[in-house]
Amino acid sequence: MPRLSKEEVLKVGKLARLDIAPEELDSLSAHFNDILDYFSKLEELDLSDVDPFTMEDSQPIRLREDEVVPYDNREAILDQSPSRDGDFIRVPKIGGDK
Repeated sequence: MPRLSKEEVLKVGKLARLDIAPEELDSLSAHFNDILDYFSKLEELDLSDVDPFTMEDSQPIRLREDEVVPYDNREAILDQSPSRDGDFIRVPKIGGDK
């Protein structure tokens, strides 16, 4: 399996929005390549007689019914929030242009 170059590791870091310090680059490159080496072992498996669409456990998934129940301790949940605005939990904006 091809090895990742340091430039490719930096590109992966940028795509994942990670700041990779120069001193971390060698160990991170080695770590990524170890992961790729592990996955290359999977290519050695003979899967010709395995149906990829068959689940190992063919038991149907049992789902429970959704049930609305009142929760009387709303203030306890809001008190655990790092930031709140009245009766609402404030969360940082994710994504977007602004």
